[in-house]
Amino acid sequence: MDFVSPPIAELLTAERALLQRLHGLLEADAEAPPETTRAIADITRQLDRLFLVIFVGEFNAGKSTVVNALLGDAVMEEGPVPTTDMITVLRHGPARADRTVSEDLRERLHPAALLQHVDLVDTPGTNSIIRRHQTLTEQFIPRADLVLFVTSYDRPLSESEHQFLKFMREVWGRRLVFVLNKVDLARGDASKLELVLQHIRRGCEELMGFAPRIFPVSAELALAAKSADKQSVHDALWQQSQFAPLQDFIHDTLTGPQRMRLKLIAPLDAASRQLDAAGERLAGRERGLARDEANLGELQRRLDETRASLRDGYKANLDSIDNLMLELDRRGVRFLDETIRPSNLGLLRDQERFKREFESAVVRKLDARLEGKVGETIDRLLQQAYGLWEQVLREFAERARATGRAEAAPRGSLDYNRANVFEAMKRETDAQLTVHDLGEEARRLLAGAQEAAATFRNVQIGAAGLGIIGTVLIVTTALDLLGGLGLLTGGAAAVLGFTVLPRQRRRAIRDFQRRVSRLREELREALAAQLDVEIDKVLGRIDGTTKPYREMVERELKALKTARADHDELAAELRRLQARVDELAPATGDDESLR
Repeated sequence: MDFVSPPIAELLTAERALLQRLHGLLEADAEAPPETTRAIADITRQLDRLFLVIFVGEFNAGKSTVVNALLGDAVMEEGPVPTTDMITVLRHGPARADRTVSEDLRERLHPAALLQHVDLVDTPGTNSIIRRHQTLTEQFIPRADLVLFVTSYDRPLSESEHQFLKFMREVWGRRLVFVLNKVDLARGDASKLELVLQHIRRGCEELMGFAPRIFPVSAELALAAKSADKQSVHDALWQQSQFAPLQDFIHDTLTGPQRMRLKLIAPLDAASRQLDAAGERLAGRERGLARDEANLGELQRRLDETRASLRDGYKANLDSIDNLMLELDRRGVRFLDETIRPSNLGLLRDQERFKREFESAVVRKLDARLEGKVGETIDRLLQQAYGLWEQVLREFAERARATGRAEAAPRGSLDYNRANVFEAMKRETDAQLTVHDLGEEARRLLAGAQEAAATFRNVQIGAAGLGIIGTVLIVTTALDLLGGLGLLTGGAAAVLGFTVLPRQRRRAIRDFQRRVSRLREELREALAAQLDVEIDKVLGRIDGTTKPYREMVERELKALKTARADHDELAAELRRLQARVDELAPATGDDESLR
């Protein structure tokens, strides 16, 4: 690259750093097209090279002829069919020479003076029947400092040219100048030529929002003029070719003050376009993640509602269990009141018989009834838990899938992960709902409830396995009641029976009611605590199926926060550099026409 002043060199260094950071941002963006990342790398390398002008257009528009006319020599092949099947970079050299760089690229040296200041690039036609031509042209466009779009008088702004211009402007925003070639076909009719020029301006206004600078020329006549032996022939042909304004523009642009501005501003234009596109992708990801967070928030709300609903649901069952205990209380009081009397001294002396009578009159298979109620409570709890959760999860999965479809993108990492997570969640949930044994869960929970109840004060499970209630009441009440009564015999019993037994009966009933009341309270607390644990286990186990989704959202949010900060920082730096360019290399009227 030619010598530049220290301020310009500093700007180029800053632009290089900006482009390298942008390249890193795009590499981290799974939705960024790969060709975009490669192009930014090419633009970065181009900063240190000569000014680059690229010629594009349909194969029969006369691009090669325009290049030859500018250089004053038949440097590029010409013909009515595609003659350029490779990208050709024209550089200055002492003599003409060709070097194949790759399958798609060749370098041609030529001693033309213009090439001391600029590299010219001739590309395959955008409408070539060889499909790869357009791809090659599109990949090379981003490296250009200036684009000369060559169209022809006989086919101005064709449909394929519309498409190509849209790519250049919307994707890269290159500095663009139009060359309308073959104007000699107008046969000097200025009105016809003006109609064609208006057609191009109008099409560009509609397509790109501005009317470009257009140079109407006849490259064929210009090349003939430069090749003419006689001055008079040269002058006549040169006048007819209208080539002088284009040649002067190229010379002034590439050797005058505009040259460095274009060199500085073109990479910033490309960076600005790509930052805008990256910002739109980030905004899309932010909207998607906001919906993800809303889904997760709704899921948590439904979980809390489900947990509350389950707890409210089992309270009614605990009330039924409590009613059984109240029934036990009533029967016990009646049994004790009727049994602890002088007429039953024989029964009171026989502990085993007393136990049997107590169990028959008071317990009456209450253990089995109580266990049945607990089992019923557990069954209802589990059925309600899984029923509610299945409904919640299916609704959540539908919302999540709908979100994924709304944001579906061919290469979006974020959309690809989301779809996998949803399918994994569904499979896991269905598997749990299919294989879960509610009966086994009920038996396990009942065993837990019994174990929990046994930990409370004065509550013991008999070695013979008599269940929750029977042995507790028999041992702690009946045996305590009989303490000392077994010694009452004969007349002593007749005398003391009328004085001691009434007090013993009242104490027994009072102690019995106190023990039953405490047992009611402790049993309810034990069952409620165990049921709460089971609710948390059931919901926690199924809620665990959403863990991959939550973790994915957390990772995406963290990565997105970093990407947004990097993007905004780059955008601010870009604006600063654009202001520096305007300060060091102000725009001129001609430069403004380049958009």
